[in-house]
Amino acid sequence: EGFLGTADPIARIPRGVSMQLLAVATVIAVAATGVKARLLPYNCHSSMFLGSVVHPSRKGIALDDDTAVNCSGQMLESWPHTSMRYLPAERMKSLRVFRAWAPEWPEAKRAHAWQELVSYVKTNNVQVLVGATITCFPEEDKQSWEWTKALIRLIGREHLIGLSIGNELELVHMFREWFKADDACLKRLWDGNYTLNWFREVVKDFDTMGYGDVPIMSIFGGFALTGNTSTFLDIPVARVDPFLSAVYSEYKNRLVFGFNLYPYFDPNLKLDNHTDDQCKGTLSNALCWKPECNLPKQIAVARQKITNLTGNPNHRFWLTEVGWSTKYTSSLKSRMKKCKQFSTPESALTFYKGFLSWNMSISEPSEPLVPPERAFWFTMRDSPQLGYLEHFGLVEKCNDAYCKSVKDVGALVVPDAPPGYVPEDSQYSHRHP
Repeated sequence: EGFLGTADPIARIPRGVSMQLLAVATVIAVAATGVKARLLPYNCHSSMFLGSVVHPSRKGIALDDDTAVNCSGQMLESWPHTSMRYLPAERMKSLRVFRAWAPEWPEAKRAHAWQELVSYVKTNNVQVLVGATITCFPEEDKQSWEWTKALIRLIGREHLIGLSIGNELELVHMFREWFKADDACLKRLWDGNYTLNWFREVVKDFDTMGYGDVPIMSIFGGFALTGNTSTFLDIPVARVDPFLSAVYSEYKNRLVFGFNLYPYFDPNLKLDNHTDDQCKGTLSNALCWKPECNLPKQIAVARQKITNLTGNPNHRFWLTEVGWSTKYTSSLKSRMKKCKQFSTPESALTFYKGFLSWNMSISEPSEPLVPPERAFWFTMRDSPQLGYLEHFGLVEKCNDAYCKSVKDVGALVVPDAPPGYVPEDSQYSHRHP
């Protein structure tokens, strides 16, 4: 799973030399402007094996901002830690692109970044969920959509699996400074129907491009699942349920429901009894992928609410983000910030190992619920989110030849939920509580 696409060649190269080789390859890639095929694949090196990928065609990875802007020629072509000496790593099959470009990103980098991204998609036959924004600033949204249209044309219809319009809009009122959102903005987004109207306008334009049969969505986080037991969030500053009801009523089965769900950010996780810095029980439940564990239960709640809204227990639904941080990040606001073992490479890679082997089930056979069609891991590299530097990447930064790893791979055991463990309340996690 090394730089040259197999485990062995780079394993025999000293670390310092391998980094030099990676730098040379990056220069070659930049010099190859205009070449459609990628000259050398990029895959971070690992001596760990965490298992094969279950349902690889249904699992993909999210593209972080750092990779998108600064090293799109180093996008992961295979899942890290899935190769052994005679077993090649599982190839990436799908990719989530949050936005084609952003106003704060250097315009001078856009053409080359897109060229590398498109080359990656075409060379590896990757399917792409591409996004456009909904913000407080209509002119920025228009520019975002123009960039997205341009990127869609470059990617090609055969690689497009969906269009997302807006991401985690229910959090705008919590991060007013970051989103530059005042009261007037929030009123315009929801009561003024800007969110719904811009969604419709983008879809109409998308359809005129000839993509009228491509799935569409607006993606929300776990906070959108709160409120009551049967419907999505509906408060004056985040009218998620009325919005989803309106777009479903208009677009029916073309609409895919998408949710970003993170046990890592669950605000209701509690420390172990009689401790102020231990979280063994909570961590076991949060890292677990069985139906009775934290994340599958959140997904089950989303599925039930989708069914309530649509009347269809099989309506399309994607898990559009899930991941775990290898270091403490200041965006973690729950009591878990006091627990040192919560934000570690060991915990993150255990959760990742569980993701790789997850059979996508979210319920017991006796009470079956239809699982999400797709799931996207967040993300390739560490990258800032809403003003916080987070550490969710499988690789730390651009130009790193090595995947994040641990010394004792045997310690990465995906747990069952501890007997009798009941989370405090039955709540839902969103990226930034």
